[in-house]
Amino acid sequence: MAITRKKPIYLKLVDRIKNEVANDILSAHDQLPSVREMALEEKINPNTVAKAYKELEKQNVIETIPGKGTFVTRNTQNIKILNRKQLIDNLAEAIDKLQKNGIETDKIKKIIAGILGGKDAKN
Repeated sequence: MAITRKKPIYLKLVDRIKNEVANDILSAHDQLPSVREMALEEKINPNTVAKAYKELEKQNVIETIPGKGTFVTRNTQNIKILNRKQLIDNLAEAIDKLQKNGIETDKIKKIIAGILGGKDAKN
């Protein structure tokens, strides 16, 4: 039986916020909900939100200004670049898993072409 790697909730929140910045859902200087508000919205523990916010601050995605709130930083372009790199790394990992499961390169190319073309790529 394979060991599954389950991502912690705080990292899922980190990824979601970074994706929202990368996809222009959140822009530079946008204010995020307070820890308590985000916890209520997401139905998660406030400590989990605080941990996610702390990680996002460490990565320079957000900044907290005491008495004012938490805001997206100005370096959204860097966040977009890093997000694209992560997506490419994820794709490379998925392709590697397909190859390790015996799926040949030509079949993988057909699957990807089908996905990009909107065709049924499951066969």
